[in-house]
Amino acid sequence: LFRSPQIAFKSLTPNIWYYPNLDPSQGPLLSLQLKDAEGDFGRQDTSVSYVYVKNLTIPPFETDSFPFPDLTGINRNNMDVQVDVVLNNIRNSGNPTRPYTDTIFFEVYVQDFARHKSNVIKTPDPLYLVTQ
Repeated sequence: LFRSPQIAFKSLTPNIWYYPNLDPSQGPLLSLQLKDAEGDFGRQDTSVSYVYVKNLTIPPFETDSFPFPDLTGINRNNMDVQVDVVLNNIRNSGNPTRPYTDTIFFEVYVQDFARHKSNVIKTPDPLYLVTQ
């Protein structure tokens, strides 16, 4: 059994994103593999667990939190599922030259309802953020 949640990087698609994108609900899709013994993630009463994502390239290097997708109907014991998160809050570097491409890597972790923090991973593949 898994003592703390464990995540692994699966993909980041598309790997090129144009800023600004006029639809704020859109963004690159970060896919992770999540393993956890209790499976206490998702939505529970009024609580929501989160995926925490830090942009490692563009200051101020803040961590954004994205609500977990709804995991209703998923077997919670010895959970081993793919989690997809839309990264819809990506900040550009503010470089005045247009167009400009930022090469972004992310640091990612999750935390369950019992406040157990997963391992922290760094995305191995970059996101190319093109400011138009």
